[in-house]
Amino acid sequence: MNVQYLVIVFLVSELFGVNARKGCDNVRAPLNGLRKRRHLTFPEGTAMVLTMSVLKAIMVHAPSGWNVAVEIDVIYPLLSPEVTNALFRKKLHHRQKREFWEKMQNALESYNLNGRSCIYRSICEARTHLAPPGKSLVHDILRAIFFAPVHEEGFKDEVNETYNELLEPSICERIHDCPISLLEIILRLNKNAYS
Repeated sequence: MNVQYLVIVFLVSELFGVNARKGCDNVRAPLNGLRKRRHLTFPEGTAMVLTMSVLKAIMVHAPSGWNVAVEIDVIYPLLSPEVTNALFRKKLHHRQKREFWEKMQNALESYNLNGRSCIYRSICEARTHLAPPGKSLVHDILRAIFFAPVHEEGFKDEVNETYNELLEPSICERIHDCPISLLEIILRLNKNAYS
């Protein structure tokens, strides 16, 4: 009886061991080399609802167990396939970059600095002070944030209203009214973190 159990356990372990070594028979190509760009889309008219609720018990003697409930619904329409395709054709990253620069400009101006000039200074410093692509992750992130592809039409259309001075070829030769270097501060923080 014990020998039968031992033989069954041995056969089952061999069966699973062989299959684990071979991999899946249904896969024609290795899955680790596949990477497809996917976008999440929803049917037309789909929306997401965020509900915030507050519940407060009313302290009365009779009848007991009464509550007051207040609910607020925030409706956010989700993107349809047509809108998603239109956004990706318009180079959404140029808009995000411009919005990030505007947020940084507003933050610097709240400290009585010339935010626009500091953004221009950072863009000009990113052209010359950063390591070549692929050498440093921090430098690559800073290059992605502060690189201005002025030769791309989508970028020109996006920044035409707010940062139109970037389209001038002599923007980096001008003296900027910014007493600090954002890139120097970030790179110094990065250097101190790993020293």
